Amino acid sequence: MPFTSSPVPENLVEGRAARASRLHSGLASVRALLVLLARGNLMMALSMAASTWLVQVFAGLPSEPLAPLLAFLVIYAIYSLDRVTELDADGLTHPERARFSQRYARWIRHSALAAQALALGLAATRGAWSVAVTLMPLAALLVYSFPVLPRFLARRVGVSRLKEVFLLKNLWVAGTLTATSTLLPVVLHGGVPHGPSLLALAAFLLGRWALNVILFDVRDETGDGANGLRTVPVVLGRAKTLRRLHVLNGLLVLLTVAVPLLGWARPAFVLLGVSCVYAAAYLRRAESSEDIHFLCDVVSDGEQLVLAGVVLLGTALAGA
Repeated sequence: MPFTSSPVPENLVEGRAARASRLHSGLASVRALLVLLARGNLMMALSMAASTWLVQVFAGLPSEPLAPLLAFLVIYAIYSLDRVTELDADGLTHPERARFSQRYARWIRHSALAAQALALGLAATRGAWSVAVTLMPLAALLVYSFPVLPRFLARRVGVSRLKEVFLLKNLWVAGTLTATSTLLPVVLHGGVPHGPSLLALAAFLLGRWALNVILFDVRDETGDGANGLRTVPVVLGRAKTLRRLHVLNGLLVLLTVAVPLLGWARPAFVLLGVSCVYAAAYLRRAESSEDIHFLCDVVSDGEQLVLAGVVLLGTALAGA
């Protein structure tokens, strides 16, 4: 008797289609939520809180919640203020986000000021140095975004704002993010038990944030070129910039391996290399992705959250 396949019941086919439809709808809802968090500057703020917690873990500092909370508040505040004051420039590089910021500009501005005020109030309970570090990102934003050179000198050198200076703008942003997440736990604790670990982690975070902000310049290449800004991808082109970011990412892998081998940090430091694998994946995707905004705003900006989850899981398993 020849073999014949039985037809698949219609109710089974319909059930599979329904499950696929629900899965697709669920993924779309998750994506929409992540995009909303990114446009509301909450993704970046959460990543800074995660980065600050990582400093506490690897520098041997108490994992008290105040330092990550302060990092969350001040980064939310300065990124939100920057978004509502740079709507024209943002309209060229990220029109969807610019429309969101313009629509909710009043709410964003008020919530940013409230977050900054709350951060200063909380920092004041821990002393003057805590207040100074809490104010540092705001001071860095003012220097970065507003003209700091006299008009006659600005005409001579061709730039008036720090954000217009090739490569220095990237190092300024990456350095500010690194210093904030590194110094907040230190000043709140009043010192650091293991200096080499802190320095090694600061070097790692500086590289990670530098890669992040240069990737954002890749996203904004067309708009930055139209605005006359000389960013790395505007000068070198997208392909060369991404190749250099892969090299930087590779150097960070070597750092995560070398530091524990040299005895500067505990073996768990190698877990930070997971973020390098994660970054290699999204850098590869950036070479051809048409959805570069989601790749930057959600995938890249959420890197520290993913890394914190890996470290939390790894240290928990090691402790068990």
